[in-house]
Amino acid sequence: MNNKNLNQINISIIVFIISSTLGLLFSTAINASEDKHGDEPAHEIELVLMADSLAQKMGVKTKSVQPGSLEVSARLYGSIVTDPASLSHVRARFDGIVTKVNANLGKKVEKGETLAVVESNQSLKAYSVTAPFSGVVIARHANEGELSNGQVLFSVANYNEVWAELKVFPKQLPSISEQQPVVLGVQGAAEESTIEHLLPSPNEMPYILAYAKIGNTSGLWPVGAAIKGDVIINRSDVSMMIPKTSIQAFEGNSVVFVKNGNEYRPEPVTLGRQDSKNVEVLSGLRIGDVIVSENSYLFKADLEKSEAGHEH
Repeated sequence: MNNKNLNQINISIIVFIISSTLGLLFSTAINASEDKHGDEPAHEIELVLMADSLAQKMGVKTKSVQPGSLEVSARLYGSIVTDPASLSHVRARFDGIVTKVNANLGKKVEKGETLAVVESNQSLKAYSVTAPFSGVVIARHANEGELSNGQVLFSVANYNEVWAELKVFPKQLPSISEQQPVVLGVQGAAEESTIEHLLPSPNEMPYILAYAKIGNTSGLWPVGAAIKGDVIINRSDVSMMIPKTSIQAFEGNSVVFVKNGNEYRPEPVTLGRQDSKNVEVLSGLRIGDVIVSENSYLFKADLEKSEAGHEH
């Protein structure tokens, strides 16, 4: 065989080898692609898209997952009463005739301000009946020309501080003591205070009374109003804590919606201890995750609506 024929055979062999190799590589790439597509889930990834502007209009609120303290509390009920040190029933020092009245019901007065003028029966000299402290006149029993005769002429009260008077029944007594923190609540207001006194109830009622002071310069704590108090009886530190309002039941799991940009994704969580407002998270979230803390039901409803549409 001459060299020319030998070269042609060699070239043919090389072309065959290259063609076979390229064909094998092309076939492998297609199979890998098919395998990759075959591994993808058959359903769509579950998430809800919502712009921040719309979320704000819908009342959606978010917060970052952080450590915290669970507070186990006992609920007490009672009413708001006047601070005894801030209520005075004003009388004249000496019996006599009321010659002038300067204060009427509802008037705000300053400490030392003249409420009325009385002429003494003994000396026939006039003297002033004054306000013992700054406050408001809540009762008036003095009129010009009347005799004072030791009666209460005015009642003056200062409501800048009031007391919560809470009933503690026997089954609650082991958990309640002085100096415990208590979160007080009345419609439209809440404040943390401390139980300062535990006293027997009058008339031998089957409970004792717990007293906690409340600042009332805002006027949101009216005397006589019904009040509730959550006495903190135990605190437990937890590594992750979220509001109960953030949790929804979805597809048999407790889920929390995690926000990432405009995406809200349901994440199954394992829950632990809880108090009246918050719950411990054992797994499913990380510190710093931004979750929907209020109105998370909107996202659950959107997912359920989407699934119902796919079924049809």
